[in-house]
Amino acid sequence: MNPLLNTSLQDIRQIDIVKIYSNKKCLVIDDFPEIRGSLTRTLKNFGVHSVDTAANGEEAIKACGKRKYDIVLCDYNLGAGKDGQQILEEVRFLRVLLMTSLFVMITGESSREMVLGALECQPDDYITKPYTQQSLKVRLNKAIIRHEALIHIKRNISDGEYQQALNSCNELIGQGSRYAADCLKMKGQLHFLLKQLKEAKQMYESVLSKKPMVWAKLGLAKTQLELGNLESAEDVLKSIIAEDDRYIEAHDVLAEVHVKRKDMAAAQHATENGTRISPKAVLRHRRLATLAEYNQDDDTALKSHQYAIKWGLNSCHESEQDYFNYARKASEVIKGDDSTDAKMLGRQANSFLDRARKRYSDRPEVVTQAQMVETQVLIGLGDEVKAKLSADKAKNMYQNLAAPPIETSLEYARTLQSMNQEGDASEILAQLAARHTNDPDVMQLIDGISSEPFSEAGKVIAAKLTKEGISSYENKSFDTSIDVFIEALATYPRHSGLNLNLIQAIIADTDANGFNERYERLCRRCLRAVGQIGPDNKQYKRFTFLSKQIKRHYPNAVS
Repeated sequence: MNPLLNTSLQDIRQIDIVKIYSNKKCLVIDDFPEIRGSLTRTLKNFGVHSVDTAANGEEAIKACGKRKYDIVLCDYNLGAGKDGQQILEEVRFLRVLLMTSLFVMITGESSREMVLGALECQPDDYITKPYTQQSLKVRLNKAIIRHEALIHIKRNISDGEYQQALNSCNELIGQGSRYAADCLKMKGQLHFLLKQLKEAKQMYESVLSKKPMVWAKLGLAKTQLELGNLESAEDVLKSIIAEDDRYIEAHDVLAEVHVKRKDMAAAQHATENGTRISPKAVLRHRRLATLAEYNQDDDTALKSHQYAIKWGLNSCHESEQDYFNYARKASEVIKGDDSTDAKMLGRQANSFLDRARKRYSDRPEVVTQAQMVETQVLIGLGDEVKAKLSADKAKNMYQNLAAPPIETSLEYARTLQSMNQEGDASEILAQLAARHTNDPDVMQLIDGISSEPFSEAGKVIAAKLTKEGISSYENKSFDTSIDVFIEALATYPRHSGLNLNLIQAIIADTDANGFNERYERLCRRCLRAVGQIGPDNKQYKRFTFLSKQIKRHYPNAVS
């Protein structure tokens, strides 16, 4: 039996702790050389033989990729470049530092956003400055002894051996280990990973019957969500947030509950709360942008894309697509608007595109995509002459790419659509669909920008939702019909039939209940998505009729 499992910290001899440290490889990350030196000397005084140092995030991640470290001491604020939170996020993401290694964050900062953001990445310990060598020793001793006692379970989890890890947890709990609480927490997560949801639920409820632990409440809420018990999950999550709204994961899981219910407005609100508490999480900003898009909240969508760019700069989740998502969204918002604000937004979009060109200047496919999105922005601004020149330039750049990636090809199709060259756009999408028939993710992207789904799965889903929407319409449940078509358009935003169906349902509801400002925005969006439908299109007569109806009820929707 591991002697650390049932021995108190006070009873463990210092010589035994020194032996633990002597076998550990450590990495110290700090931008000040004197602090790196001080921490190195301190660790060696504790008994560590092997200590490497890094002055910034790039050096730290490179070091973790070359060597396996047992202990990492990382300052939060490292000057320009990545901070401690972003380093931890990236080494975990790249799996160059697994849970079998101990990551300790050290910081002198105390802002709420920094602390909560850093804790969201779940360091093993968090030490605030100023600290003495003795206080650091006490904290680090406690963390390393607990870590050593549970490392065999963490190793099983890292290796995907969940059942073995669960067995070990049960064994330590049965022995009355002083780390039984840690084992219980891991046990719940392991039940969840093994899809043993009933067992997870029972375990969490058992813990909560004795003490209202937040981790158990979160685990229970996630389990109830997975079981489909949405009301129970929501009740637990709201109790957590009422107690302390700084538990970021509670907001994220609550957003998932609302999405399951198809209450996208509530899901957006929950996600906004998460971004408010921890503003540097890039993936959450992208989720918020998607929800805002669904809810026709253009301002929030734009801000979310902008924050994804801002916080993505030093993140492992950085993507050039954030620049294009922002500029593309701006091009939609400003179309038909000749106000000063619209012109400023257009300039801002082009500024972001210039930044993308500079940042990714060594990637011709990204520079080409930037040119394509610039064309869309110019069309939004109503500058047809410059848009034509830009489109010609984009076409030449695209044709000079040896092997255009899927993102660039899809962007070219969007650009052709914005120029009302639907035939050429459809031809490109058809070619892409023929090459990627067996890739459902790519087919979903293609379906998302085409006027009709190319994939069989897309055709089935669109047909099903169309049937549901029409059924509600025929039963004069116009509001339900509108919701169904909005749901469908979230996946197939350019589907001409679905857009016209939504317009028709809105007109019917307006005839029955009067003007609705939200419906005006929806009609404007539908018309932009459909674009120009010519006389040779099977939807032409219907499009012409509905356009007249929109002019009668919502003239401002027609640009």
